[in-house]
Amino acid sequence: PKGPRKYLPAKWLVITMPIFLIEGFYNLLTNVDIIFVSHYMQPDQVAVYFAAAKTLALVHFVYFAVKAAAAHRFSTYRASGDHSRYEQFIQETVHWTFWPSLFLALFMLVAGKYFLMLFGPSFVAGESIIWILTIGIIVRSSVGPAESVLTMSGKQKAYAFVYAVTLMLNLFLNWILIPIYGLNGAAMATTLALIFEAFALYAAALRTLDLHIFILPHRKRKDTDFQAAE
Repeated sequence: PKGPRKYLPAKWLVITMPIFLIEGFYNLLTNVDIIFVSHYMQPDQVAVYFAAAKTLALVHFVYFAVKAAAAHRFSTYRASGDHSRYEQFIQETVHWTFWPSLFLALFMLVAGKYFLMLFGPSFVAGESIIWILTIGIIVRSSVGPAESVLTMSGKQKAYAFVYAVTLMLNLFLNWILIPIYGLNGAAMATTLALIFEAFALYAAALRTLDLHIFILPHRKRKDTDFQAAE
């Protein structure tokens, strides 16, 4: 039925602009290594790195699937006031992210060489890249979809700051390591950036929401603690 309407464009922009920046930072973060490799290395080397990096997309899919399925439920449980269920669900998503990612990552360590062989014999040189990048992916999965928890809890500014710093670190590490270690240097830069991102997201969630978002267990807090923190 018809009723009064109220438009809040300024408030909408304040909320959505950090999310917009996050998406931009994320796209840059996932491609900055390829851009740097393209600048420093020959096209055939770029192809090897690209094939190795994108071969791990199967592992990344776990994170995207859990994030897409769980994001709205973070908001629902937080708004309901049932903090025990809220924390429990967050830990469930961490496990849903970490263990399948770990399994697929270990599988890729064994089978990655054979995937690369599908592109041609010269692409087998990218096996070391898979090994290095896998470390970062496993560490990153240890905090699950922590960024979705921050965003759906109104802490998107903290999330945007984490991604901005991670991007700057990744740019710096690629600039330093690729001239020294070549393709492995690009993989090392990305892995170190992913490790930093994981710990930064953990710290941001702990500081802003008083939440322990990590694969290792933590002492459970009572709802009264949550209400006091609120």
